[in-house]
Amino acid sequence: MLKALIRSPKLFTPSVQYTNDWNGEVVVIGRSISPTVDFYFRNRSHQVQKYTEIDISRDDCLEQVFDSITAGCLIVLVRDVPLNILRHLGDTTAMCTGVIWFIDDDIPGAYLDRTLPRPYRKRLSSWYRKARPLLKAVCDKIWVSTTHLAEKYQLPAEAVLSPTQIEKEKLPLVRCFYHGSSSHQEDWKFVLKVIRKVQSRNLNTWFELIGNHSLYKAARGIPRVQILHPMPWPDYLTMTSSRTMDIGLAPLMSNSFNQSRSHTKMLDICRQNAVGIYSARFPLSELIEKSNAGLIVDDEVDSWVEAIEQLMILDKKAMLSNANKIIQNIESSSRALNEAV
Repeated sequence: MLKALIRSPKLFTPSVQYTNDWNGEVVVIGRSISPTVDFYFRNRSHQVQKYTEIDISRDDCLEQVFDSITAGCLIVLVRDVPLNILRHLGDTTAMCTGVIWFIDDDIPGAYLDRTLPRPYRKRLSSWYRKARPLLKAVCDKIWVSTTHLAEKYQLPAEAVLSPTQIEKEKLPLVRCFYHGSSSHQEDWKFVLKVIRKVQSRNLNTWFELIGNHSLYKAARGIPRVQILHPMPWPDYLTMTSSRTMDIGLAPLMSNSFNQSRSHTKMLDICRQNAVGIYSARFPLSELIEKSNAGLIVDDEVDSWVEAIEQLMILDKKAMLSNANKIIQNIESSSRALNEAV
């Protein structure tokens, strides 16, 4: 039955003529943090009277559907929308001007494409088998991303929605980072709390973290966060020696292992021409604060968020210069001591 559904040249027959629906009030239901929403919808939001996104990755997405749908709105379902949303849409579509299913991949034909990873094919085909009758019941149109999809499923040219260039942020991007190893578990948990709050309040902050798959899972859903795999020291040294970042984080939660930490995190931060935010128990915290070589904060999440936002608007050249002077003075003192011995 599944293969028969997929081999069918039509998804379902649209019930109305295709016209330019992109006006009035539009409700887009899909994964907000995705290239699909960015390329095809968010960039067009200025063209409509009211634009609303419902993120299906949120636990309360179904409640948002009911709260967002109003008389006369157009609903756009992006790719594989959860089945429970499709089931409940049947009770509300009468008040809408239309419900459209948009795909930018050949989801109905994924099962037959053996070049795709088997888990990916299985997931999409299983969803489509269950979703097809529900889509047919609630949707009156299909939008696709290419003429190939339109021709394959016998859709008119008006069904093709081309991607648009994503506009660059008007505010300059602030590049932040925290590079902790597996021995920084408590520090990681704290940093993720900080990042979640910073990203919810700022659109131009970007964070780079280094960690394994467990960190990737923990950070999933937070926008503008890149997780790098742990790398050999020579590779890390090369990477951090050849670039400029903005803000480096150096938290130290209260535990016995952190009591033996040195100030190497400060070296990593300065090597990337960044200014640091340091825990109050960081080895050089008093000197850093006295020399205006970075910001020293307590263990409260809000304190770190406010420190990041403070550095975002400050001219950090003087702080970076002062931090490098501290490092140079420590190295000079160490050499003098060795010579005296």
